[in-house]
Amino acid sequence: MAENGDNKTSMDELRELAEFMKEYGLSEVRIEETANSRLIRLQRGGRTVAAPSVMVETTSPSASPQPAGNAASPSVSDGGGTETINAPMVGTFYRAARPAEPPFIEEGDRVKTGDVLCIIEAMKLMNHIEAEFPAEVVEILVENATPIEFGTPLFRVRRG
Repeated sequence: MAENGDNKTSMDELRELAEFMKEYGLSEVRIEETANSRLIRLQRGGRTVAAPSVMVETTSPSASPQPAGNAASPSVSDGGGTETINAPMVGTFYRAARPAEPPFIEEGDRVKTGDVLCIIEAMKLMNHIEAEFPAEVVEILVENATPIEFGTPLFRVRRG
């Protein structure tokens, strides 16, 4: 959320947040901001949803996004030796930090735990989605700049 000159959240931003909460059945949103970061915690019905806390650097718009520390939602085995990694949140899927930059990963790449797989933009925040385990990327299932829902299959991977 942007801040106005008085360091207060605008009413429009609060309305947008309230609508988002209603749309996704959230019961609590907690936002803590410091000079260079923001912690957001979302809760639904007393339990934390897929991306319970997101740490995002809030630097100048020209600065590169910082890792948000988000792990992809649990993968699901397809029985063929591969697993599907699903979206941990609603947003827009991006393969690279900026349009002119190369994608974080390509099909056939090997990733290790903590490597950035993609970015999901949610509520104007860029959330880096990280690998939860070492794997080979078998298939990228989503086109760049595509709107996604919670649980959308993003990647097929093979552990190891």
